[in-house]
Amino acid sequence: MQSDSSRAGVTIREVMTSHVRTARPGDPLQEVWRILSDERCHHLPIVEEGRPVGMISTRDLVRVARRNGSTKLAAGLYGSETAADVMTRGLETIYADEPVEAAIDRIGVGDFHALVVLDDDENLVGIVTNHDLLHYLAN
Repeated sequence: MQSDSSRAGVTIREVMTSHVRTARPGDPLQEVWRILSDERCHHLPIVEEGRPVGMISTRDLVRVARRNGSTKLAAGLYGSETAADVMTRGLETIYADEPVEAAIDRIGVGDFHALVVLDDDENLVGIVTNHDLLHYLAN
């Protein structure tokens, strides 16, 4: 485990996932599920013109499938609903150059399990999840 002094100055950029797949608000939920499955991730930023406008998690898709009466996730997503219909719009964001402690504080006290990482122009540059932070804290 790293000492506190060796962690000083570590930024979000150093712990975030920078290869982030995204979807658009109009994408059908089946496409959102395919991306999450292909990438083996739990959070998918929804973007318009490079800027994040929402987030969908696997938990959101499970909720939709159950609401639609399905016991199988993929079967419960075949309908007319799109990413915009179920995405979380109130995003929790963080800037890439902020200290990692800021993400730990935000994820640790909130209902969010992922933060959208922005550059100075408010464009999406990554995502930092509770898994990323656990990995950071464990090493």
